[in-house]
Amino acid sequence: MHPRDTPDVEQALATQINYRSSVAALTFLLYDICLTFDDEVNFVWPKAWTRMKFLFLFIRYVPLFVQFSILVIGSPELTPHFHFTPHDCFIWEVYQGVATVLILAAVDCVLILRVCALYHNKPIIRRLVLLAFLLEVTGMIVGLGLSVSTITFDDICLITHVSTLLLIYAGSTLIFQTFLFALTAIHFGRALREGWGDTPLVHLVMRDGTWAFLLLFAVLVGASSLYTVKNQSYAGIIYGWLLTVFSFSGYRVLLNLDRLSSTSPRLDTTNNTPWEFTTRLTAVEEAAQTYELTTVEDASSTGP
Repeated sequence: MHPRDTPDVEQALATQINYRSSVAALTFLLYDICLTFDDEVNFVWPKAWTRMKFLFLFIRYVPLFVQFSILVIGSPELTPHFHFTPHDCFIWEVYQGVATVLILAAVDCVLILRVCALYHNKPIIRRLVLLAFLLEVTGMIVGLGLSVSTITFDDICLITHVSTLLLIYAGSTLIFQTFLFALTAIHFGRALREGWGDTPLVHLVMRDGTWAFLLLFAVLVGASSLYTVKNQSYAGIIYGWLLTVFSFSGYRVLLNLDRLSSTSPRLDTTNNTPWEFTTRLTAVEEAAQTYELTTVEDASSTGP
């Protein structure tokens, strides 16, 4: 092989690897949606249309649509026939960046509700978490805005270079996810000390919070690290998995809560207010002491 041909060959290889990784991510997400479709029909469909129901469907199906569109437009076989200009590639990257921000923000809303529920929807915790969320979204927008103009492409819109300013985008999400997990772990530790850490809801929230945090953290670190290497043609390998993991974590957390509420007499839920529940957690040793955990979909109904 002539040395002059090496960059073209490597970029073609990167395109194939990125595409196959995206296909695998989409396949996994589609498989899990099919696997949990019965739960969606049983737990979600009967509920009235509210913002939470919309949020669930958004988290579950928008990443599927985004990934499908990327596979169609970004196909190694089809893309060369579109004759994209650098401006077209720029618009395409903006579309992916904005879609990612919206999906990540939607999943964060679910995780925020869980944390607020653990802390009895206390105003100080709610305000602190919302402030952190606003800082996260601001950081993501700033990181995306500063880095998107530095992106360079080849003739099929494969990214060949992007500024490390994009790390602000991922770093904001990493910090926020760590913050939410820390709040969850702190409350779980308190529950264990007071003797009610083994109740079904608290155990479920901690379990789901742990695996969701580890998954999200791993995929964010992996995606970010690829933008720090010299050859950034492979930076898109984990993008599809980023969308899949956030979608998977978001809707699985909600479905697990519904599944628990359908089997545990301790959870009092209604079909009219999805994921709005009042749970009484009674300590094993202190049956007279009752802890009430409340999550309200519309924060305005609970007062400031």
